[in-house]
Amino acid sequence: MKKLEIELDETTYDKIEQLTKTHHCQVSDLIKAMVEQLTQAEIMKDSLIGKWSNDAEVVDQMIAEILQNRT
Repeated sequence: MKKLEIELDETTYDKIEQLTKTHHCQVSDLIKAMVEQLTQAEIMKDSLIGKWSNDAEVVDQMIAEILQNRT
């Protein structure tokens, strides 16, 4: 395990305290969940369709071709 020390503003710290109470967990659990959630977005961005996520027409065409070729 690695140790991490950070400084937070009072508002952020209060939110973290509330989250730990609500979810009955430690701060480290919240950070782990946040990192997992953020890296899932990176996986989608790096996936084949994710690379063209800003070009809806290309994605639509790719999906149409995939469905057409399945039959």
